[in-house]
Amino acid sequence: MAWCPKCKNEYREGITHCPDCDADLVEELLPEDEEEITVPENYEFPQDFDPGAVLDEPKERPVYVKAYRSPEERYADMHSSAWTFLSVGGIGLVIMILALADILTFPFHDFALIVMLLLFAGFFIGGIVSFRSAKKLKGMAASEHAFIEKISSWYHSEGIHSEAVTSLDASLPEELFYLRKYEAVSRLVREHFPDISEDLLNKLASDFCEEE
Repeated sequence: MAWCPKCKNEYREGITHCPDCDADLVEELLPEDEEEITVPENYEFPQDFDPGAVLDEPKERPVYVKAYRSPEERYADMHSSAWTFLSVGGIGLVIMILALADILTFPFHDFALIVMLLLFAGFFIGGIVSFRSAKKLKGMAASEHAFIEKISSWYHSEGIHSEAVTSLDASLPEELFYLRKYEAVSRLVREHFPDISEDLLNKLASDFCEEE
């Protein structure tokens, strides 16, 4: 039997050409992930070319980086969550206590009421913990803004004049130039401020690249 390498149709013996695809038939199809690669006859590989190294090169997975959120935004979310937990937990505790004292009547056994009491107590405690975390975030705002100001001041006084930035080819297409500049700025900031978080680094690098 013969096969068409394009449409994958099978033909009986004696047929050597696929009329639909205008392609010569082959005796065996290659697997989908091992398609044959043709190299021009006059093409010369570099002297240091190592096909084994190319095949064995590990593929890096893209790293997900969350978007940067200011301390004020994180504080607002945490504060809102704290009030929600505290309110739900407090109201639930009062209702369950009244139910266990037979002041309110529910079609549940005492065991179920106790379980619900513990659940609402967990909400109430979670609200208290969230309030403490929100207070810490509020206190971190000043120090984080000072750190951002320090990085920004360094970049506009030194980083923007570094060879890694000034040597970029401005004749490149706009998208490619932005990408090259972003990579250079990110590398510079990371070298001078190794403790910076990845989300803050991405934000500042983007802001610096968008400046005229």
